Amino acid sequence: MTLTVLLNDWVTTFVLVAARLTGLVISAPVLGSAYVPKMLKVAMVFLFAVALVTTVPAVSVQGLALGLGVVFQLLIGLAIGLVLALYLSIFGMAGQMITYEMGVGLAVAANPGLLSAGSFLSEWQTLLATFIFVAGGGLELTMTALHASFVALPLTHEAISGNAIMFIVGLFQSALMTALLIAAPLFLCSLVVDMVIGVVSRAFPQLNAYFLSLPINFGISIVVILGMLPLLMTVVPNIWHTAFYDISRWLAILEGH
Repeated sequence: MTLTVLLNDWVTTFVLVAARLTGLVISAPVLGSAYVPKMLKVAMVFLFAVALVTTVPAVSVQGLALGLGVVFQLLIGLAIGLVLALYLSIFGMAGQMITYEMGVGLAVAANPGLLSAGSFLSEWQTLLATFIFVAGGGLELTMTALHASFVALPLTHEAISGNAIMFIVGLFQSALMTALLIAAPLFLCSLVVDMVIGVVSRAFPQLNAYFLSLPINFGISIVVILGMLPLLMTVVPNIWHTAFYDISRWLAILEGH
């Protein structure tokens, strides 16, 4: 009888751990990509759950409580992955803003892997950020953050404080501000070009300011982007560091600190 109860507790614990892992795999960068086959995602959830289930205390819940627990754990995993996905979207937003400022916003590239479409610069910056994320050990840090979440928010916990929710909401504002800062040099460059062309068009009214500004703005923007590339290679790892730091802050809020 005792062995049966113990086995049921471990199965319940495994289901709850797998639910949190599922939420993370759905929303986290790279793991949640459409390029990763669904069967591989299922296998990752199963294997990681087997590895983690022995590191968390066994719980005993049944019936409706188990169903609600599964939903709650799924939401926790989604929240952790959402923070990382939000920081990845910074580069897509910055690239999209720069593309529109360059005047080539209608040049849209389809991304069948993400079932979406965006500008060429947006896709390029997103791929660069993803590469640095993987090369810098982002996947390992993601699993470390997930393991830490079981300490900050045990499986028996069934509520999230309002401060934790507001913290994640505040990250959306931070992400937008960071995207604007990344795109700021191109905005300033475009502003200077537009001002110069405006002065020239006033001096020479016969010139078509619009058709004159488009190739000049595009060419100068390409030069500025190439000049920013070394700086971008330094900024991207710092942004990912901030992402994992914010996850640790969120977990600390969940612990009540």
